[in-house]
Amino acid sequence: MKKSELILIITGLLLIASLSVFAGSPTNLQAALQKMYPDVTDVQWSKKHDYQIATFVENGIGINVWFTDDAKWVMTEKDVDSLSSIPSVVADKYMNSTLAAGRLRYIRIVYLPHQEPPVIIIDVQSWNSPEEFQVFYSPEGELLQTLNVTETGGIIYPGLFN
Repeated sequence: MKKSELILIITGLLLIASLSVFAGSPTNLQAALQKMYPDVTDVQWSKKHDYQIATFVENGIGINVWFTDDAKWVMTEKDVDSLSSIPSVVADKYMNSTLAAGRLRYIRIVYLPHQEPPVIIIDVQSWNSPEEFQVFYSPEGELLQTLNVTETGGIIYPGLFN
């Protein structure tokens, strides 16, 4: 095989690979994300049901931005590293609840286009059983809801907020 044929084959394979990377993130989705987060690079796209999800890290914080296929923003999830990173009134309410005896799995702040302020979600798993709960708080410490998510594995999705 000649060197020029090898280069042509490699170039073709790289082109196919690059097209498949962007197949899950059409231009309209990329533009919508870029408008919201102009400095973000290294975005991973995935699809869950009817939603396109952009996942990236900004300033050390994991972020998932959910869009419809036509690039309408649905919600944003931001990871929180500890209870000290959320309003103290929320942390206090949680720590004084019976669920605080469980294992804290994660904390996320969820931003929605139709709801202000954002929702703070604390996911807790029982120590002595497979039970898992999500506790939803307003930033003012109001308990919005508690869900048993044992069967769903604690996945946060837009339908939780309708």
